[in-house]
Amino acid sequence: MHMVFVLLILLAAPLAAAQTVSLQGLITDRVSGDALAGATVRIEGTRLGAVTDKTGRFRFSSVPSGSVTLRASLVGYEAVRLDVYIQPGSATKDVVLTMLASENRSRDVVVTANKRVQAVQDVPISVSVVTQDDISNRAIVNLDDALRYVSGVTVARDQVNIRGASGFALGVGSRTAVLLDGFSLLSGDNGDIKFDVLPVSDVERIEVIKGAGSALYGTGALGGVISMITKTPTESPDISARVYSGAYTLPRYDQWRYRETLPFQGGADVRYAQAYGPVAVSVSGGIRSDESFRDFDQSLRGFGYGKVQWRINDERTLSLQTLYSAENRDNFLFWRSLAQATRTTEDQNPDQKLFSQKLAIGLEYQEILSGTTSLVIRPGAYRTQFENRTFGVVDDSNSSTAWAYNIDAQLTSLVSSSLVLTTGLNSRVNDVSSAVYGAQIQTLFSGYAQGEWTPNKQMILTAGARLDREETRTLEPAFVVSPKLGFTWHVSDASTLRASAGRGFRAPTIAERYANIQYSAIRVIANTGLRPEFSTSIELGLQHKASWSPFPLELDVAIFDNELENMIEPSFTQEGNIKFQNITRARILGSEVTVRAMLAPWLGIETGLTLMSPTDLTTRTTLKYRNNVLCYSRGSLTLAEGLVLQAEYRFLNRVENIDVLAVVQDYDARVPVHIVDARFIWNTSSTVRLTAQVRNLLDYAYSEIMGNLAPTRLLQLQAEYALGGFAGR
Repeated sequence: MHMVFVLLILLAAPLAAAQTVSLQGLITDRVSGDALAGATVRIEGTRLGAVTDKTGRFRFSSVPSGSVTLRASLVGYEAVRLDVYIQPGSATKDVVLTMLASENRSRDVVVTANKRVQAVQDVPISVSVVTQDDISNRAIVNLDDALRYVSGVTVARDQVNIRGASGFALGVGSRTAVLLDGFSLLSGDNGDIKFDVLPVSDVERIEVIKGAGSALYGTGALGGVISMITKTPTESPDISARVYSGAYTLPRYDQWRYRETLPFQGGADVRYAQAYGPVAVSVSGGIRSDESFRDFDQSLRGFGYGKVQWRINDERTLSLQTLYSAENRDNFLFWRSLAQATRTTEDQNPDQKLFSQKLAIGLEYQEILSGTTSLVIRPGAYRTQFENRTFGVVDDSNSSTAWAYNIDAQLTSLVSSSLVLTTGLNSRVNDVSSAVYGAQIQTLFSGYAQGEWTPNKQMILTAGARLDREETRTLEPAFVVSPKLGFTWHVSDASTLRASAGRGFRAPTIAERYANIQYSAIRVIANTGLRPEFSTSIELGLQHKASWSPFPLELDVAIFDNELENMIEPSFTQEGNIKFQNITRARILGSEVTVRAMLAPWLGIETGLTLMSPTDLTTRTTLKYRNNVLCYSRGSLTLAEGLVLQAEYRFLNRVENIDVLAVVQDYDARVPVHIVDARFIWNTSSTVRLTAQVRNLLDYAYSEIMGNLAPTRLLQLQAEYALGGFAGR
């Protein structure tokens, strides 16, 4: 706890006692007058937040006197703001808010990009939000599939590429930070993302924060942040379940058919959540089996998640969450050739399986120290393990067990009516025991601070920085400073301008520095001299809700410039081995446009277009594994009451430049990507929903990474039950 005491000493000034009173209120429908349950209410500039109960009421027990601004939001309603003046010395303040139903499904969402809850319009960087509806409608099992439908984002295997910042390199750690309710979920050895561990049915939304985010989030946030927020249990029981099953159609080419029967995939998951007075409980779990569209690629996975939250009193909350996943799968690495794209290389052992386990435990303590200051402490541990097994016997030559220990202590203070200060300390320890990487320990210690100044109701100015110290036991420590500047200007109620500049970094992972392993014909050797990667990103954006349009329309436009230095890439040595090295400087210039519109109450569209010019400044060529054009479109058509047809299209232009990997047959076989998905969603009742969908409707053949055929056409059925109904869907 010494970290917390240091933090409190550093920030003694904002903790000065402030006179506070109780604030309570009622939220109703503006037309019907009915009470609205489940509305989120917050006091802007603080971490104070509440959710209305079944009578539409909410309460804050400790609110600073003077002028405060309440903001209420609810799916299916227009968000509302209310300025409230609280008289010093008063005991209680009562307010009433009314909300108007909206056909636009309330795109006025709240995000945590600045490590506190804000309206997305107040954030100076681009943020895209994937809702639970989006996840459920697509029958998504791994959350990386949800990210493929976000403008400016591509996914290759388990590497997320935001606006070209990441690309792809086998074995390189993630250049995108990943958080679940504020807890880091990057593995301790590879520093990569394990999407199969994330609790799909518990995720309320996914926030994709685009641009360098190391000023607040530290290493890994080189290109952006993926932040997942779980659902908050209510007083009413929330019981949901779904089962899904499908089959891959047989390949169009006879030489790709490795079997004569359809490969099946399917699974089920269940969730229960409820608040019992001051204690809220959420438990979920599931299983998934996939025979795959290619040989030697079958998998079986089980997973579980649990969270308990205890509201000790009005000022203190303690929560504990844990998640676990275990998977047994074939280890498909590369195809045999393009002509045999569904078969692995001949030197792969068909009796060998890759077994992996992931376990995460996180504890969060929140305390409102005064009406203007709150404290959050998050200690957590994340264990990943993988090993090869042949007939159930462990092959010790290719195994790794890694622990990532992390603790974050953060203060958020409303220093004055116009200034919010966020400060914190962070410590991370990666402890690895591996036949591949050896026994290694990596430590990172950090301190950060960010101020948000609102000189008037139209403008928000943001400035902050983070200092990180990174070292492993064999190397000298490295110090990194990551600054950030931001500007938001609410030009009118319909238009918001934003601008930001920030620096990101990523410390080399233990795997990159110490890997010593043979993959098929490929030998990877260690390089302890690796240095951190850096990025500098600049963005200018505009968000506009069209008042001139005859139908609800939202427009978001951004131009960006991302400079990358000391990029870690695998390269061949003179001996023909592969070694990770700092070899690349790059620049990515681009623009992005996203349009959402409700052309009619029964017809909605969404389109995103990202254009980029990724240049390797070292070789003066196109940066490897980057696309120049990303396009995504979705249409939703209500055919009848409760029956919806959705169609989606994704396009990525052909990647111009990749590594030369002659040991993989036809490694250079790649094409533009054209993917069409379609689905019928039928709400048979308020609690039951059926979905029939086709992924890759045209059975388009393409690859996301070299020597790997991407998923072919999949026909799928899903049935869902939700005791609380599918409100807002």
